[in-house]
Amino acid sequence: MKRFLFIRCKYFTVLAFVGCCLTFMFSSSGNDEKLYRNRIASLTRMVSDMQSLLSRTGLSAVVGMEVVIETTAKIDFLLVATEFDSLDYRDSYIAPNIRAAIGKENCVIESETSGADIQVVDLYRNMDIASAQSGHWMDKAINWTWDSESFKQRKLEVIMMPHSHNDPGWLKTFEQYFEQDTNGILNNIVNFLEQKETRKFSWAEISFFSMWWERANDNQRARMKALVASGRVEFITAGWVMEDEANTYLYAMVDQMIEGNHFIKDHLGAKAKSAWSIDPFGQSSTVAYLRKRMGFSNMVIQRTHYLVKKYLASKKNLEFSWRQNWDPRGDNDMFTHMMTFSSYCTLDQCGPDKPTCCQFDFARMASGQTWGCQGNKPVVVTPYNVAERSAKLVDQFKKKSTIYRSNVILVAVGQDFSFRTVGEARHVFENNEMIMDFVNSHPEFNTHIKWGTLSDYFELAHSRLRPSDIPHLSGDFFTYSDRNDDYWSGYFTSRAFFKKLDRILESRLRSAEIIFSMANMFVQSDNNAVANLWEGLATELMGKLTVARRHLGLFQHHDGITGTSRDPVVIDYGKKLFQALAFASEVITQSGQYLLLSGDPLYVSKHAPKTLEAFVIDESRTAPESIEGIHFVPMKNTKAGKMKEVVFYNSLGFQRQQIVSVLVDSPNVEVQCHKGFNVHAQIAPKWMAETSSWTIELDPNLYELWFTINTKPLSLTRYFIVARKKPARKATSISTLYAMNVVKEVGEKFPASGFQIENTEPKEFKLSNYHYILSFGENGLLKSIKDRNTERVINVGLSFAAYHVNRGGAYLFYPGGPPKPLPSLAPPVVVEKGHLFSRVTVMFDNVMHSIRIMNSPGLDGYSIAVSNLVDLRKTSNRELTMRIDATDLMKMDDGEVKKTFYTDLNGFQMQARHYHSQLPLQASFYPMPSQMIINGVKGSARVTLHSAQSAGAGITPEGFIDIMLDRRLMQDDGRGVQQGVKDNKLTPNDFWLVPEFFDNSLGTARDASDYAIKPTVMSQQANLALNNPLIALLPADDSKQVNEGHSGKVPSPGGFQGQAKSYLPCDVHLLNLRTMNLEEKEALLILHRLGHSCRVASSGNLVPTNCSLNNGIIDLTNVTKDLFKFTEYSLNGIHNLSEAHQKTIQINPFEINTYLMQLDKK
Repeated sequence: MKRFLFIRCKYFTVLAFVGCCLTFMFSSSGNDEKLYRNRIASLTRMVSDMQSLLSRTGLSAVVGMEVVIETTAKIDFLLVATEFDSLDYRDSYIAPNIRAAIGKENCVIESETSGADIQVVDLYRNMDIASAQSGHWMDKAINWTWDSESFKQRKLEVIMMPHSHNDPGWLKTFEQYFEQDTNGILNNIVNFLEQKETRKFSWAEISFFSMWWERANDNQRARMKALVASGRVEFITAGWVMEDEANTYLYAMVDQMIEGNHFIKDHLGAKAKSAWSIDPFGQSSTVAYLRKRMGFSNMVIQRTHYLVKKYLASKKNLEFSWRQNWDPRGDNDMFTHMMTFSSYCTLDQCGPDKPTCCQFDFARMASGQTWGCQGNKPVVVTPYNVAERSAKLVDQFKKKSTIYRSNVILVAVGQDFSFRTVGEARHVFENNEMIMDFVNSHPEFNTHIKWGTLSDYFELAHSRLRPSDIPHLSGDFFTYSDRNDDYWSGYFTSRAFFKKLDRILESRLRSAEIIFSMANMFVQSDNNAVANLWEGLATELMGKLTVARRHLGLFQHHDGITGTSRDPVVIDYGKKLFQALAFASEVITQSGQYLLLSGDPLYVSKHAPKTLEAFVIDESRTAPESIEGIHFVPMKNTKAGKMKEVVFYNSLGFQRQQIVSVLVDSPNVEVQCHKGFNVHAQIAPKWMAETSSWTIELDPNLYELWFTINTKPLSLTRYFIVARKKPARKATSISTLYAMNVVKEVGEKFPASGFQIENTEPKEFKLSNYHYILSFGENGLLKSIKDRNTERVINVGLSFAAYHVNRGGAYLFYPGGPPKPLPSLAPPVVVEKGHLFSRVTVMFDNVMHSIRIMNSPGLDGYSIAVSNLVDLRKTSNRELTMRIDATDLMKMDDGEVKKTFYTDLNGFQMQARHYHSQLPLQASFYPMPSQMIINGVKGSARVTLHSAQSAGAGITPEGFIDIMLDRRLMQDDGRGVQQGVKDNKLTPNDFWLVPEFFDNSLGTARDASDYAIKPTVMSQQANLALNNPLIALLPADDSKQVNEGHSGKVPSPGGFQGQAKSYLPCDVHLLNLRTMNLEEKEALLILHRLGHSCRVASSGNLVPTNCSLNNGIIDLTNVTKDLFKFTEYSLNGIHNLSEAHQKTIQINPFEINTYLMQLDKK
């Protein structure tokens, strides 16, 4: 009883606070908007004080925040309802948001550098362009002379590793390669390894292996299992594919590894030990980290800049401990072997002299291939020439050993689709074995050669190396060049349409995984009224999840997401992505419906459903190559007072207050939350791009309905669209439109659609929200951003330009000179203003550009939305860029521009990028998977561009940042694909621009250097919000609700509000909740603690997502129901790291932890 009374007292405290807030807001008459804004700022401080009070009195912070958020939302509603007409749209009011403070105790101040012996950035800075023109790095800089005496003291050990590099799509489709090549390769492996016990083989691509396994008979499977169990067949990396490392995003990288690693574990009891990344076009340090967390200790890489490789070889540093820039202690160091020379093929791996190595590339005896060998052909080894052949090959081996520190060398034997024929396999094994036997039986060679796997090599190499022999290296290996001034920076943007589709699928699949796991694990355990429905559905949905996982994984291949395959292969990838998107969407709608029903037993008992009538997701596509369409909510024929339901699914681990939109076919609507309160809404036009004439057109039949919502973490939240007889103008407003340079005929269409438009002369104008004032030029392009709190201004201009090229293709970027600005003297400009958001839309040749600014209390209120719709289909040899001019921010005291910016590596960490004046311009373009930072050199401000698709980003001689949007090339660039890039689509690009003004309230914490930078917590959350958008679920077309609408009374509770007792910390991201065993209800819980800056922004030092920081400490029993136990595993869920079940955990900054989540049956 005492406890009850105490809690009631606390709630009276909250209610008293609410009353004070209302009295404070409306204590005087008048329409002074500035007064209201000042009072709002004071109210925000009062809310913060209330937070502290609630914390001290012991009331749950979450409960307290619920009360405060609801109160401020009501205040916001009352203000707009009573004073809306008196406010200027540019300065319209938003509700004060509830934000979490960042304190010093939640920041770990690390060293500015990793303490590595070698920084790759410095190697690029010191490159000699004169040497770069040679096209090959085998020159006098390296002494290939070997000392015979040294080998008498330490015999040379040679591990010859047979392998076959199989691309799951490139010149042929995945299925075509399997039928015509890979199936025979795997059959030959089994047959030839069984013939001799010393033979071994290493295999990487599990996508292909899974197809072979599914087709193999019991005998073939048993023979393969025996070879694997004996260590004669080794799986290396064992991902679904060998992923690209430039364009890939963290979620898909981890998921494709889990899919591949678990396939071999489940079917063969095998675990991969060594990693193999030999064909991606540049190497990311993120991959080294992920492999380490997955239980790998060693890895091999190949494609690095030939001058970087030359330098490392000259210092005998081709084997190193790869250290993360943020990890000075080296906890995640990965021992890395960089392969020699130009490729992973036999002719490049036996030694430095390619013509000589061609004579030992015995696979060519069957294939007849002659490329790269300058007329040299393989020579059959016989008893008559074996001595001469052996001496010649051992000479190459010993020369190769001179650039490594141990007396053990790795010689890869194979290339693309090697061992596809019986004759090829026989030539390779039998000729090499004659040499092995001869050399091993003649001590004068001081050499021992044997077949081995990758793990055999590393085990032997480590036995001969001392820790002091291994240097530490930090950084990544972008941008890659294989010769001359050929830089592989074009593929960062090639096939931009499918890069965008990939990111959409990643978000959709992640959302599907999480909601499916919640349905299968959390709710079914309640044994509620619809459990039987789920049991019949779950197996089907799990099958569709598996297909979606594998299709997404396949596209991560280094000729998939890169856009470097032939046209028919790209079409095939597109079909698979399209199917995966449809399957993931179905999993979300079916699981979501189940959760909603499960959360409302009364509703279920009344309706007694026999099937789960699924929703539809608001986004729809009719074909793989189509731009996304949007389902709309039919309201035109709905009776006044009746309502339609929309459910929003938040898959992130933090609360989201956000402005969202759905399409409706009538402007006469209002929006209500599940409690019956009206919600702020704004009716806006739906724009269309007429790309044939590059004009702006308005959709005459549909409207955008924007409104504010508030969703808890991992929840489904209901809102209702209510039909009205006439426009509602209290909580719902209509956009005001202004047009410049819009022809009369187009302007006349606006009144017919219910919008009034004012034609004005071209002039500069401003848009603003509660945080920023944006200034635009007469051409509708952004010029500057002003922070309303500090009055400081960042001059950041946007423009568009095109590189007109006559070289380059899918892989290579050859700018051939500076880009030409797109004509921008008098483009059509339409400006929309409203109390929820304002937007400017501009039409240029080849691109429709828009900027939107939101009056939102959430992350979208601190972000400036930038969207581009690009169409290069009628152009030729053109590469389109969005140019960012923030040179004022980058100016040093002497007036010079510091030509440094930062891009992310795979959405995981940031890497410094520099302009290299001694190298061609294309060398200063880098991958930008999800964000780019321009950091003010004086530390007072920064600008971050968050991206919803991967692209290339470069820095020019002037210091401008070019964000590549799409490219169309009419010629091949000589790297094997044998075609240009001419299959362009109408392609959307979406970004959030986040300005931050620092006040250094945490002192001079080091968060930026010449090597790396750390984003702020708010910026990290903005990136997650952009790349994991809220999903709107609309009722299916055949449901009664869509046709007739609900009655005016809200029919059900607010939705499914998740299982968390408390929220995840602000800096911890739920990367995945992935069901692994359907029947046993087992899932992998993957948590990523984001690395973030300890410096804070003056307008963003509080995170607007109602979460808190807790130094990475999480009570897992508070995140879920008390029905589960957690066991820590390696990142891929393969290695059990702790026998004890975890309850409270702590995750270090940047780290990703994985836990096997199981239903506790005790």
